[in-house]
Amino acid sequence: MLENIKDIICSFVDVEHDSITADSKLTADLGLCSMDLAMLSSEIENEFGVVLSPKVFATVKTVGAIAEYIEQQK
Repeated sequence: MLENIKDIICSFVDVEHDSITADSKLTADLGLCSMDLAMLSSEIENEFGVVLSPKVFATVKTVGAIAEYIEQQK
């Protein structure tokens, strides 16, 4: 699942796939802005059937935390 999330992030942000880890912070490390987070949310919903609302993004700060959240919602 983590690899799928990394693929999604790389599809719209200019970041090397191998540089993304579970501990990568969405905004501080990967440079995602609010528009990127909205696109990420949409792609995750399409891929995994899980909605990441702005409220969720307020608590989910890393790539690994997104993977954990998705696992919990399935």
